[in-house]
Parts: sequence; C-alpha cells; structure tokens
Amino acid sequence: MLGNFEVEQCSFSKLRQFHERVLSFSDRFVKIHCKHCVSESIGALIVIGLFLSFLLAMVCTYFHVFPIYQPAVRTYTVHESDDLVAKCNVFYGKWIPDESYPLYNASQCPFAERGFDCVVNGRRDRGYQKWRWQPKNCEIPRFNVQEILGKLHGKRIVFVGDSLSRTQWESMICLLMQGVQDKRNVYEINGNKITKRIRFLGVYFSSYNLRIDFYRSVFLVQPGSAPRHAPKRVKSTVKLDKLDDMSKEWIDSDFLIFNSGHWWTPTKLFDM
Repeated sequence: MLGNFEVEQCSFSKLRQFHERVLSFSDRFVKIHCKHCVSESIGALIVIGLFLSFLLAMVCTYFHVFPIYQPAVRTYTVHESDDLVAKCNVFYGKWIPDESYPLYNASQCPFAERGFDCVVNGRRDRGYQKWRWQPKNCEIPRFNVQEILGKLHGKRIVFVGDSLSRTQWESMICLLMQGVQDKRNVYEINGNKITKRIRFLGVYFSSYNLRIDFYRSVFLVQPGSAPRHAPKRVKSTVKLDKLDDMSKEWIDSDFLIFNSGHWWTPTKLFDM
C-alpha cells in the first residue's frame, strides 16, 4: 500500500511539473502573438493613412488642373472684403451743405403726404433741404434718375415698417418721378390716396413696369390679443416668433427695405 502511494505521489508531482511548463509556454506564446497583432494593427493604420493622404493629394491636384469643374461662384477673400470696407464705408461720414439740393419739390409730388411737407405746412427757411450725406473715404455718385429707372425696369421694391418707412417710400417715388415725362404713367394701383390709415399702398410706373409698394407693419411680427387671464393693464401681445400675416406679400420682391424700432418703447408698446 505504501509503495503504491509513493508511486502515485511521484506521478502526481511529475504531472504538476508538466502542467506548469505547459502554462508557462502558453503564456509566452500569447504575449508574443499579441505583440505581433499590435504591430500588424499599427502597420495597417499607417498604410491606410498614407493611402488617404495620397487620395486627398490627387483630388486637390485634379481640381487645380481642371478648375472648370469647380462651382462658378464669385466670392471675395477676407483681404478683398477688408479693402472694400476700408475704401468706402457709406455709414461713416457727415452731412455737408450742397446748394444743388433738393433733388425734387415735395409740393409738386402727388405722392408726398401733406403732413410731412414742411413747406406746405408753413416752414419758411429752406436750408434744411440743402444737405447731402458725405462718406469719409469715398464719393457717392450723384442720383441719376434715368440710369436708376433703367436698372429698375421690371422690378418690385417693397418698403415695410412704420411712418418712417412710408416717408422713405414717398421720397423714393418722388425722386424717380423726376425722370418720367408723362406723370400720368405713375399711379397708385388701387386708386387710393396716400394715408397712414391704409396698410398697403402700391405705386406703379407703367413706362418701366416698376412697382414700389409699402406695407405698414410697425413691429414686423404678428400682434395679438391679450391672454385670457392676463392683468387688465395688458391690452395686447406681440408674437416675436411669427412674422406679420402680410409677410407672404413680400416674398417675391426684388428689393426689400424694412425698419422697426420707433414703436418698441413703453409709451408705444404698452399703450396701443
């Protein structure tokens, strides 16, 4: 019995040594294999990167050699834009006297609202009419009515805003009428008189197929009624996320000039 036990113990000891050798070999094999895998992965990434760089270089070379296939869009570089702004900033300047002004007589223009005609309303001095805007670094070409009428042929100009926009609209019409021989060819499309009580006014220059419209929209966005449970002092609301209902009438304009601001004051905004 004892001899058998010693034999079995010896066999078990040899078996354990063999098992440890196998595990040691397996561990070394796995480490070597993993290092090999990592090396292969890094090599593959390097190859892919080189291929993509080569492909990008070929594409850039193609578009450089064949520029005809690039989009034909005229753009200005940052340097060119800076030069243009530096040469002429029409918003930076001052008013200077000019004896050749005014360019039209408001009293003789049928579209100049009487309430804004200072001469008709009794103002005696005329010096306020003889001022011209002069930018600091450039000259604005003098208003050439025939040239402008020619460029605006078949166009539609839209003014949107409050009374400030309406007076600009009136002034634009009066300026352009100086180049029309037969004044009867210029008329309000609905036969309306110029008044602030109408939200839409449109003047047509039939000789030039030119429309100049005005839409009264003091906030440019939708006004609304007061909420149901709002305090009594709240008389109305302004929906800042929705354009005026009339905005659908502006979308086909060639030129859109709009303003807002004079009504965004406590006396105007809260006492409507």
